[in-house]
Order: sequence, then C-alpha cells, then structure tokens
Amino acid sequence: MSLLDTLSTRHRLSIWHIYHKSDSHMTITPFINAKKEFGSKHKETPEPANETNSYFVHHPTLLFHNAPRTLRRGNRKDGPPICILKCGVLWRNWILQFGDVLKGVLDPRGVVRWECRSNPNNMMNDDRALKGYRVRGWRVWGESGKVYHREVNERRRMEKEKGKGESRAGPEIGHTTDTAESEKQLNPTDIKASPPSYSAALSPRPQPAVAEEAVRLNWTSPFSTHPRRYAFEYANIEFIWEGTRDVYPDNKWAKIFMPFHHLKLIARMPGWGNGRLVAHYTPSFACRKFGQLWVFDNVVSELEQSLNSSTLEEERDVRETRLYDLVMATAVCMILGEWQKRTVLLALLALVAEGGNAG
Repeated sequence: MSLLDTLSTRHRLSIWHIYHKSDSHMTITPFINAKKEFGSKHKETPEPANETNSYFVHHPTLLFHNAPRTLRRGNRKDGPPICILKCGVLWRNWILQFGDVLKGVLDPRGVVRWECRSNPNNMMNDDRALKGYRVRGWRVWGESGKVYHREVNERRRMEKEKGKGESRAGPEIGHTTDTAESEKQLNPTDIKASPPSYSAALSPRPQPAVAEEAVRLNWTSPFSTHPRRYAFEYANIEFIWEGTRDVYPDNKWAKIFMPFHHLKLIARMPGWGNGRLVAHYTPSFACRKFGQLWVFDNVVSELEQSLNSSTLEEERDVRETRLYDLVMATAVCMILGEWQKRTVLLALLALVAEGGNAG
C-alpha cells in the first residue's frame, strides 16, 4: 500500500520530529523546534521540562570503546531506558535489547555496569547477553559520567583505606575485605579483575543480568538493486525497512533533491497481500534536523491485537506497547545508519576529488 493510499483511509497518525542533540545524541518529539527548522530565524522553542511523550537517543562517550546507544523515554538522557541499540560492523546488523532489567543495570554513564555483565568473560555469545564496561581509575576529558566517575573512585579510595585499617587490626573471622580477590573467586575466567563500581555500604551488590528480549535488524542485500533494505522478525511478523520515493505531495522538493533518503516500514502477515505501511520517514534540509517520522498508530494497533489475540484496551495507549517501541527503535537504527553511510560516502568522494585536483 502506498503512502497516499494509507493517508486516504481512516487512520491514526503520529508525527515525530527528529533533531540533533549536541554532536552525538538525538531527540524525537511531537513538538516543532523552530530554531532547528530549515530557513527559520525563530528562537528555539522550549520543550516541557519532563516531557514523557518524547524519546531521547543517548550515545555514551568512552575512550577505546564503541559504546552502544540507548533509546529512552522522555526528553532527557537519564530518562527510563527502553532498549539498547548495538550497531554491527559496517552497519551489517543492529541488535536491540529490551527489558525492564535495563533500569537497574545501566549506570549514570549510560552503559551496563561491569558487575551486571551477562558472562564472566564479557563475551557476546547471545543476542540477549549484556556487555559490561569498567569504571577506570582515570578519565579523559569529554567522556560520559564525570560526576559518577569521581564518586566511584572516591568510594574505592575510602574502601581501600578502610581495608588497610582493618588489616592492621586483624580481619574478623569469616570476613573478607579484599573485594578484588572475591571478584576473582566468583569469576575465575576473568584475566584482569576490576574494582567494584558500586558501594557495598550504600547498595546491594549488582548481579549479572540478561535482556528480556532481543531483536536483530539485518541488512539483507547490501550489494544488490535494493541496498537500503533491512529486515527483522517479531512474533512471526516480518518487517522490512527499505528506501522509497513515495512521499507526501507537500514534500516534492525533498523528493527531487533527496531521492535516496526516504524510508518506509512494511509489515507482512498472511492475508495482507503486499503488506501494510507502518511508518514513513522523510528527511529534512535543515542541518540540525534529521527529518520527520510518521507512524500509523492504527496499523500498529492491528498488529498488537493480532499478537495478543484480543482487542487492545481503549484506555491503553498503543505508544506504550513493546511493538511501538520496536518500531521507534528500528527507525532510529535506520535513520542513523543511512545518515552515517552518506557521511562516509561524501567524505570519500571529497578525498577522491581532492586527489584528482592535486594530480
């Protein structure tokens, strides 16, 4: 079904505006930020302080690590986490990890605590496995979690001094003060132990955890006539993100000058023929705005009803369901991935042109 056919039918539509936030984050909001719109000279429109009807994509900065992004509810980077977004090598796949467990395993830096890693060797042997990140004794300017890093290392210093004092007085029977040694005993496969990033006096010891659910978004045919096609499966429903030139008539300039930027999400189920249009993305000319995402809530509601084999409660917002979160998360992956590919391609073309001029 085309975009115009979908719009011509009775539908519920959510329009999301996707903006850059600093250099590495992004916000997804139903509100228009006039300052970040193309050709606008208006002042920035302030959002509500704690807007829950929005999304925030947080990308932590850790030296020597490609830390995964987190999709959060609200317009703050410390909002409730929805999922972790892990990009594979050269955008071949994305792994999306969901679950309420994320609220307890993510630290203020935005990454999984070292003590909450799924495997002692911190290997990713399963899509649901969580990778932990140590809090180092040193920090580089610009890394995430400045205050948290100071607090953790101050706690370590205090515990170390306390341990020295107890060792002079003699340890109590059955009591071990060396936390690093106890960690080695619990995780014998670890080659290098890390000091704990928590305070045993203030909170219970974090435990290893795994994501409740994981979905893999795969680049199906990078070297074909459909190089922008990604697919994933959820509850036996096939979803396909792919490029499109089918845009709303008001966006004709975007269709002319950005023909390879538009995206659409199709859901395929038995009896749906060629599938149903679930979401549509149109890019923006503005340098501080990614674009505009349309999500057809009625189609998501139909899919949710087919999963639960019952009518979705009228008082329950479809935007609070796991399926809707999955649509938003995969949209973020597609928008970021395609934007990064174009950035790399333009940089390579600039290098080739510069080399040609120099020759």
